[in-house]
Amino acid sequence: MQIPSGYYLQTMNSNLNFNGFFLPIAAMNVISILPLLFLAPILECISTYLFDSKKYTRSPTIYIIAGHLTAALSLIVAGFSEIHRKHFPPVEQTLSSQVLSVSSMPCLHLAPQYILLGVAEALVTPSCSLLSFRLVPDGIRGISMHFLTLFNGAGCFMGAFIVQTAHAGSQGIWFPHLLHEGKLERFFFFLASLMMVNTLGFWTISHRYSNLHQEYAKGFRGSSLQEKLLQHEKNLKFYDSVLETTSTLSPMETFL
Repeated sequence: MQIPSGYYLQTMNSNLNFNGFFLPIAAMNVISILPLLFLAPILECISTYLFDSKKYTRSPTIYIIAGHLTAALSLIVAGFSEIHRKHFPPVEQTLSSQVLSVSSMPCLHLAPQYILLGVAEALVTPSCSLLSFRLVPDGIRGISMHFLTLFNGAGCFMGAFIVQTAHAGSQGIWFPHLLHEGKLERFFFFLASLMMVNTLGFWTISHRYSNLHQEYAKGFRGSSLQEKLLQHEKNLKFYDSVLETTSTLSPMETFL
């Protein structure tokens, strides 16, 4: 959520002129997509190898923790980039038919924070999907994936709520009309601190993780006693049908 709320705002107030070509703001988003395109298949191969070897059953949680730390680092870099951006002299830039006074710092200086955010997404998203689908019992896989989508949507609303709360709490200082007069870097550092608390909370409970497919799957299939009773009932039905068939035959046919 920080790309449209904070990073785009930061990019919009930077110099978008690249060797005479005016870059669109959304072009910076391509930088954050590239790590996801390259890292996601590599991490999937690593996860497949680890789980096929039945070792390192906590590797998805390790990826999630690493992704959270990378996201926090991205926000810290964004905060220092904002401080660095204010040291450049202002220039006029036309954006959406409006002439704005922006920093002369090239927008490509913001690339590290976009790259780190893309790496964080590449680490977290496949791991969450793996935990929500592959390592849960077959009977609740669909429900698990629906809950994953639900909480992703809830995260978007929570991000918008944090932005509105920070804007109201700072009385517009963190999100002013002229960005070089505000303190957007404080908002990034505030988010980084929240991300560190979130990472610490997840790390404290990640040790409880176990392979749900192996440990709890039998709870959804039924106990071993129930399986034996069902198998016994099937055998009785089979022999009952054999006896009924035999009783309809003549003594000679039964003998044969």
